[in-house]
Formats: sequence, C-alpha cells, structure tokens
Amino acid sequence: MRTRVYVDGFNLYYGAVKGTSFKWLDPVHLSRLLLPPGYAIDKLLYFTARVSGISDSGAQARQQTYLSALRTLPEVDVHFGSFLAKTVWRPLINLPVAGNWIDTPQPVILPAGNHPVMGANRRTLPVGSYPQRGRRSKKRRKATAPLADALVAEFHSMEEKGSDVNLAVHILNDAWNGLFEAAAVISNDTDLVAPIRMVTAERSKPVFIVCPRRWQVAPKLRQAASHVRHVRAAQLRAAQFPDTLPGTTISKPVGW
Repeated sequence: MRTRVYVDGFNLYYGAVKGTSFKWLDPVHLSRLLLPPGYAIDKLLYFTARVSGISDSGAQARQQTYLSALRTLPEVDVHFGSFLAKTVWRPLINLPVAGNWIDTPQPVILPAGNHPVMGANRRTLPVGSYPQRGRRSKKRRKATAPLADALVAEFHSMEEKGSDVNLAVHILNDAWNGLFEAAAVISNDTDLVAPIRMVTAERSKPVFIVCPRRWQVAPKLRQAASHVRHVRAAQLRAAQFPDTLPGTTISKPVGW
C-alpha cells in the first residue's frame, strides 16, 4: 500500500529523543519498523524549523548536520516553519531560592539588588507549597489565576511556529490529490485532529497516528485516526544512522 509519512520534527524530538542517545535518527527506517508489512513508504515529509541558537550556541550546527543526513534519504522532503525567540512578561507562581523551592505560605523577600519589575516597587512574592531539596513535585499542580500582587518577571520564550499548519495542509492536499493510499502522522499534537479526521472520514484513507514514547496518545487523536502506534526505545535504537554516512563526510554530532 502506497504510504506517506508526515513527521512533526519538534514533537518527535521532545517526545522521544531529547535527553537520549537516539538523536541521530533515521525517520524512514523508524517508520518502516512502525508500520505493518505491505505499507510501502514512497515519501516522508519532515516538518521543522531552524533553531535560533540563543540558548545553545552549538544547536544550529548540530541541526544542520542532521538536516544534511536527512537529505541523503531519497524519500525525505524537509519543510520549514519558523522559530520565534522573544521575551515576555509573566507573573511568577513560585521562585527557586538558593536551589530550593520554598515550602512556606509566607511571602519571600527578594535579596537587595537590582530587580527590574513591572509596576511600582514589587519586591515580594506570595508562594504556594513545594517540596524542598531543589525539586518540584512531579504531581501536576492545578492551574490557578495569578495572584494580584505576584511578582512580574521577564522571560526568554522560544516557540516553533508553522509546523502543525504545514503538516495539516500537506496531508489534506496529498489526500485529495490521491498521492497516497495510507498515511502515518508522527505527532501527538491535537491541532492535527481535524485534518486527520477529514482524511479518514471524507477520503476513506487509513491514517496511523504515531505517538512519541514519552506520552500517551491524545484521546482526540486516537478517535480520529484509523490506527495507533507508539514509538519504543528499541525501535529508536534500531533506526539510527551510521556514525558516518557511507560515501559522505556527514558524521554524528559529538555528544549525540
């Protein structure tokens, strides 16, 4: 069955390979391991954005090496969104002091110094209860509205833009033009629910949703897709590029 694979690169990275030794990943090989026999991959569309390098000066070079490796695969087309780096002002919920998350209902008094804040003379921060020893509780904390007198601080914000839209447009366009008999989408982004449902319901084409290994598949994606697959560590290990790609000078980045 003629199959196209649509990969949300950042979703796959953060959900499956960040912090592992599996970053040097051949997504075509991985897709073949994930799909049943008889599904022949003729095209893999990889959606990503060029990283800014603001938080890691070596990130751009490592990404470029990886993109060069992807381009050696005849099935792969790379599509770029954008990577937006900016600063934003946000109210703080809690504040690490000397490496610990404060476990007290009392306001924290910031040490003397230059603390640029928005508003007049905001220097105290009412805090909730967190465990000490430098670690936040793994239990998800219920979101609440910011306190009226919370400290407002400026943060670096880095956000990838456009990959989900690009992926949605391409899978719909390809489905309506009859460019595949089946599709696989490697992502756990619920923004893709509507296009996947349209492909399965209106074009009667099977769509596999492939969930990166750190997450449970989103229920809405499970309902929209024809089949569900999960990326496993053993599959990632088996789908690595050679350390140096044969016939090229492209080598796995140091530290990967």
